[in-house]
Amino acid sequence: MKRILAVLTVLILCCASAALAEGRTAPDDKKIYTTTDQIGFETTYRAYDKKFYDAPSVRPGTVVSLTYTSSQYGEPSAHRANIYLPYGYDINGTERYPILYFFHGTNETPDSFIGNDKVKNAVDNMIETGIARPFIMVTPTYYYDYEARAIDVKAFVREVRQELMPAVESTYRTYAETADEAGFTASRKQRAFSGYSRGGRMTWEMFGTMLDYAYWYLPMSGGFSNPEENPVPDHQQERLAQALAAQPGWDFYVYVSCGGKRDNALPMMNALVNDALADTEHFSYGLKAGENNLYYCLSQELHQTLIGRFYLYNAFCDVLWKE
Repeated sequence: MKRILAVLTVLILCCASAALAEGRTAPDDKKIYTTTDQIGFETTYRAYDKKFYDAPSVRPGTVVSLTYTSSQYGEPSAHRANIYLPYGYDINGTERYPILYFFHGTNETPDSFIGNDKVKNAVDNMIETGIARPFIMVTPTYYYDYEARAIDVKAFVREVRQELMPAVESTYRTYAETADEAGFTASRKQRAFSGYSRGGRMTWEMFGTMLDYAYWYLPMSGGFSNPEENPVPDHQQERLAQALAAQPGWDFYVYVSCGGKRDNALPMMNALVNDALADTEHFSYGLKAGENNLYYCLSQELHQTLIGRFYLYNAFCDVLWKE
């Protein structure tokens, strides 16, 4: 009997190990909302199973802190970003990973998004179940003086391009074989910028200047405000046109997300998406990257940075790094 029990135990452990190696199966979405009432094109939002995705994964990634120097705001100063590394990341390995830079909302910090357990668990579970490819996430801050909530948009764009990206991608294994212009341009399809609210606004700033460095843009509930950050919808069409005129010839994909009537960004986001749809020379609506380059994920959620995990889920399900 003891021998039989021992054999059964081994078999159970082997089955458990095999299941772990293959990863768990993603549950069905709780609800799927589809509408055409805001932009005249179909928008779809999947409400994921919070009980599953917000719970700890059996394959957790790790979050580490990276300090780098920025010289964009006067005297050189130390800046910090959080780096999410997926389960199995080996500092001595050779595997390369796509990378997503995520910008937080107003009054928040590099810890506000990936430092939240629900967000980290969601990312872990999306990777474990195969919804997302294993990827690296970077969460910096655009506040160069947090106590004063001081922001210099143009300087922050330079910081990301000239200081943050080289610091991160010379340390961690992305698809950039060299952390310089040549390496970033060659690997641009494996790089995404995203952010929520003011972070979504910063994502548009990256779109306006970084098409040579990144292909994917995921602005969430944040419009393309004017340089003074005054979120007036009338200015967005002009800024969009300027961004494209300044960077001719680059392909891209923009996956826009926003909440419903409880999200105060909805009118601004609807206006911006409609501006893009009107520019048929540069934008094509749909989920076939390469053939299309614009999609709108429209939920019934409110305005809160943690909602960003729902939009990341939708982006990964729909299009991000599916090529």
